[in-house]
This record gives sequence, structure tokens and C-alpha cells, in this order.
Amino acid sequence: MEQQQVLPFALKVSAFVLSRLGKPFPGLTARMFLSMYSRPPKRKLRESHLAVKQKAAAARMRFSRYPFDERPITIYTYRWGQPGKKILLLHGWGGSPFDFRQMITALVNAGYEVIGIDAPAHGASEGRQTNLVQWMHVLEQLLGRIGPVHAIVGHSLGGLSAALALVHKQVQVPRLVMVSSAVSAPVFFRETFQLFRIPDRVMPRVQEIIIKTLQNDLRQLDLFKHIDQIKAGKILIAYDENDGVVKQEQIEDFLRQYPSIQSLKISSEGHFRIMRNEQVISRVVAFMA
Repeated sequence: MEQQQVLPFALKVSAFVLSRLGKPFPGLTARMFLSMYSRPPKRKLRESHLAVKQKAAAARMRFSRYPFDERPITIYTYRWGQPGKKILLLHGWGGSPFDFRQMITALVNAGYEVIGIDAPAHGASEGRQTNLVQWMHVLEQLLGRIGPVHAIVGHSLGGLSAALALVHKQVQVPRLVMVSSAVSAPVFFRETFQLFRIPDRVMPRVQEIIIKTLQNDLRQLDLFKHIDQIKAGKILIAYDENDGVVKQEQIEDFLRQYPSIQSLKISSEGHFRIMRNEQVISRVVAFMA
């Protein structure tokens, strides 16, 4: 499944428009691109999602939106299992904590207290737009609020946001698991530009807008620039060689530069089904010991 195939039809149409506007109107195209990639797709929960949601103890927490914006945002959290070593689950873009339902069951059965959240602009949490910078800021506040966490398990953007927070924020954990996670926001943006044929001249404008509005540099949201700076005692990366969203070559290039990271490669599951793969779940539970 290619990245283009997992995008909603409306987003494909918008990308087509951006490819035509990029050359004559690079500034406008940059603003439209960032707006398009700041609105996560809405989704309806399945019966299996609702079943695991009903078993959770739900709560609301209030955090500031950004380091430079003290306006509050309400984030919904969910807990499973008895009090004990905490494992925090972070879903991906357009995802849900209930996507981890099989992993939640396995971790609770292993004796862990499992915590999930609806990221900003997802599920029951507030917001219509969000981004990686906001996810990192909310994660830093959440970790300060819920106390010591034994591990973070992040899927896709959730894994990247966790790793970058462990680089740039004053937080650390004993264990970090990244499942089908990109390792570089700039690389993802560049690949998206190529996929939708957006002219290169638009990218500097995108970087300018991010610096101005988010007070962050896109080029720093790249784990290749921060080898050995992820403040986690041990790291595990699980990925699928047939993932059409995150390229296998990118992950393996990163692993070669960071040989202390443990890894698990599987095949034939893709970007989303990997979360319920029995081999992956068993490896994650064993990694927590």
C-alpha cells in the first residue's frame, strides 16, 4: 500500500492542485500544504475499538498548546490494568489508542498498567489542527503529570514524536518502542513533495512558516541529526519490509548508524496491520522485561 493510496481522496485532489500552484505561487502553496497536513482524517470507531474503550478508565487532562501558547487544550487519556509499571501508547496520524487493542491485552496480562491518549485533534481530544511540534509538547507535559513511565510504544508519527521528545525535551524513559515509525520529518516532507510533484521552491517557504508559527526548525525534526541523543535506556524498532508509508530503506539506514538499537523486521503486514501482529506483540512484551 503506497502513501498515495492511504490518503483520502480529497487530500489527493488537494495535492494535485498544489502541484499546479507551486511554481507561480510558492508562498500560497506552502501555506496550503501545511494546512492540508495539519488536519488529521476523522474516523469512526469499529465495534472492536469500542469494546476495548469500554474496558478503559477514561479521564481528561488540560495542557498548554505550545511552549509559546498557554491556551489550554483538553486531552483524553485511557488506562487499562492495575497500578504498576506504566506503559504509554502513542497512536499515529489519524489513529486511535484503541488500534493497540491486541497489544493492550498482552501488556495488561503481563502485569503492566497501560495508558493511551487521543492525540490533539484526534478522538475526543480538542483541536481541529495539530502537528508534530504540538505532539512533542503535549507528551512532555503528560509524562510530567502521570509520573515515571517504564516504556513508550509509538506507532508511526507517535513513535517519531516520542523519539524527538526524548531528544529535545527534558524527559527520558527506560524503554522506547517505535513501530512502523518514520525517523525524519524532513525526509517525509521531501518524499511527499516528490510523490505529488510539488516544486522544490516551495520547501524553503514551508520551513520559513514552521519557524515563524511553531518556533521550531523542520530540519531539527530529524533523528539522523541526533544519533545517540534519544534519552531511552533501550530502543526497539519494529517494521515491515512491505510498508508503503515508511520506506524500509530509510529505517535500515538509520539502524546502521545506530547499531545499539534492537530491531524486528517482518513482512506482509504493512503499515497498520503490524500493530496486531503476534510476533511483534510478543517481542514488545519480552522487550519490557
